[in-house]
Amino acid sequence: FMHKGNRIRIVNRLKTPCVFATWNNHFGAYFLDNGDSFFRLFTFSDVKKVELEVKPFNKSIQKYDMNYTGGGIWQLELTAGTVQHADRYRFIIYYKDEVLPVKDPCSMWQDSYFKWSRIYDHALYNWTDKEWMCCEDERRVSRLSNETNRLTPVSALKIYELHIGTFTDKGTFISAKEKLEKLSKELNFNAIEIMPVENTYSFNWGYDGVDKYAPNHTYGTPDDLKELIDYAHKCGLNVIMDIVPNHLGPDIAELQKTGPYTDGENCFGYKFNFEKDSNSIQVRDFIIGAALNWIVNYHCDGLRVDMTKFMCSDYTMKQMAAEINFHAPDAFLIAEDGRDNDSRVIQPFPYSEKEENELNHEAYIAKIRNNNISLSSLGFDSEWDFPFHKEIASMILGAWDCRRRNLCSFDYSLRAAQTRVKYAMSHDEIGNIDGTRLISKIVVNELNLCEKMNTCCESEKCKLMAHASHNILVALVTGALEKMSDNERIAFYNENNIAVNIPVDKVKNAYYNAIQMHMLAIGKVYSIPGPKMVFQGDESASLSYFKFFRKFSIGPETYLKDKGYEPGLPAFLDSKLSAVKVSDSYSYINKCVEEFVRDLNLLCEHNIALSSGHIEKSYVFEQSDTHAIHCKKIYNEIFSISNFSSKSYYKNYGIMFPKGKWREIFNSDRLEYFGENKYLNEGSIKEQFSYVSLPAYGIIFFEKVV
Repeated sequence: FMHKGNRIRIVNRLKTPCVFATWNNHFGAYFLDNGDSFFRLFTFSDVKKVELEVKPFNKSIQKYDMNYTGGGIWQLELTAGTVQHADRYRFIIYYKDEVLPVKDPCSMWQDSYFKWSRIYDHALYNWTDKEWMCCEDERRVSRLSNETNRLTPVSALKIYELHIGTFTDKGTFISAKEKLEKLSKELNFNAIEIMPVENTYSFNWGYDGVDKYAPNHTYGTPDDLKELIDYAHKCGLNVIMDIVPNHLGPDIAELQKTGPYTDGENCFGYKFNFEKDSNSIQVRDFIIGAALNWIVNYHCDGLRVDMTKFMCSDYTMKQMAAEINFHAPDAFLIAEDGRDNDSRVIQPFPYSEKEENELNHEAYIAKIRNNNISLSSLGFDSEWDFPFHKEIASMILGAWDCRRRNLCSFDYSLRAAQTRVKYAMSHDEIGNIDGTRLISKIVVNELNLCEKMNTCCESEKCKLMAHASHNILVALVTGALEKMSDNERIAFYNENNIAVNIPVDKVKNAYYNAIQMHMLAIGKVYSIPGPKMVFQGDESASLSYFKFFRKFSIGPETYLKDKGYEPGLPAFLDSKLSAVKVSDSYSYINKCVEEFVRDLNLLCEHNIALSSGHIEKSYVFEQSDTHAIHCKKIYNEIFSISNFSSKSYYKNYGIMFPKGKWREIFNSDRLEYFGENKYLNEGSIKEQFSYVSLPAYGIIFFEKVV
């Protein structure tokens, strides 16, 4: 054991540090090792008095005066037995002429959105993932991965992004457990990214969280979330928790009454007071404590940090990375930054700073607190790759939403993509536009719905086309479209603002093409080294909506009509993965896409060139709308060719291979991937310039064998 103050750092036999510790600068309520309970609140500096109210089960409310320690901080220690696990408590703030009862801003357990918090003893949960947390399981992803400890590097992440409320019918932490084994053992993902579970009013995406430390009460208890994460580790899945330090949701009045936590608004809501005045130090500690909470108390392996650009404080970003690097060295950080891949975000700290952080942590953090340190490196391990997503979307969707296909621009985006999280679609590109999936958007083009729409209102046309496409495809895969008479079909199209009767066969062909293009988009993501991600449902070509379904405790909801639907319960139910019941005659297509994604995950697992390798060279062939990438790491070399056109090539696509002997190891034209088994390349390729078969909207991978 290595002791540093009250921090305990446990070093396992692999010499990899793990942390089971209490952070010095925490706020909130927790139990000490001797059974005493400790309460710490940050509020306004001119508050006259703060009381702690405790409401034990079946007992009367008890009141205790808290002690002021300066800087707006009040705290109190109660002897063992005074407060029990699960007791309710709140703070009473005497501020100016008001008496303000407020919940704990750092509440670990809220069984409702309002007022009373519940004290939660993290030590009571019986974890079963000791080997995982002590880095004795090679499947664990660690930012400290190396050849000696044989842990999995961040670059090898194969992430499945999920939303607890819509992932299963019940929408709970416990019900989500039922699907984890399939993600790991059948589909070969090695990580799940859980969209934020920060508590707030009712069901939501999670990005409007108010209780930054407490899991959403509509999904279950803190113990339920721990059980989910514990089981994920048993299945070999790393857990990435999505957190939101850039704003607070609209149900914010409670925190504003509690203290100087906010500083005006940004485009998402109320922003935090990270740099405004002397209170900023405490607000930074508040949000960094929330980040550490998910890692230390919930055993999350990494964090995805939402829209760091809008934190408007690179010092807070750097402090978060420094604190986590010190307290939980294996944990990794992924930013969603939004500054067009600003290289500083994932620039590691220079060696001198790493050494200073390790040897004199308090002094190093003091430098950051005082804004007295270089911001040339912010220390995150990866970030979501916005520019790559925009380019792959343009390649697949062409003229959709005023995009233009540009292979050279797409090729340029690959250079930065190697160290960043790549994806074809995430929750943002689905729900923040019109709620429809990539397949529905592709079919808009395939059926040329732009010319078939009854509306001339350009501002509404895109969302109307997307919703019409979705409804047509749902009618197709559920079997309803084929059962309609011509008159019924005409009426159905009219209801969807479509002026013509589109034949069923034409809809089928559009859907089949869209499936191939959907797989091409995912395949292209996997052809580039570094971390990859798939959004829930896309692994099986789901057509279910993912709408913005936030229900508000205050204010009107109608302002979201611009998305083409109302938020609330109907949008939430539409967003369930099980919302579209596919008929037996089409369900095999979903299985084919699952096979495709499963084998892509295996391909990356068995080829380090596709995980932690680099792009040796890429090739643009504008005339044929094709693109090729040569990836390499040590002895492993992979050459992939992608065809973004509707033209197939049967043994007549001439291309210059990198030097060596090559053999095909993956082809999207295989029958099990909903292909034809016609455009396969058997045998080895020995000549540098060779003719190969290449399916339309297809991708093939070759491995160097000599």
